[in-house]
Amino acid sequence: MAMVSKMSKDEQKWQAESDAETMARYQEIMSDKARMGRAIKVAKSRAADLTMRANAMQSVAKTKAPSKRK
Repeated sequence: MAMVSKMSKDEQKWQAESDAETMARYQEIMSDKARMGRAIKVAKSRAADLTMRANAMQSVAKTKAPSKRK
């Protein structure tokens, strides 16, 4: 982890505290089936939206630029 060594002690402490909170929330979500189900539903919806947007971007990327006429 090369980035960790570039962080100040305060930044490392903040990151560790944030990571601990994230891990605690993960445990809470994983132990609540209803909550987990809702999170999965939202994740699937967002993934589908991102896939549609990525496909649209791919289509644009394959479009030839119009030639300049004078």
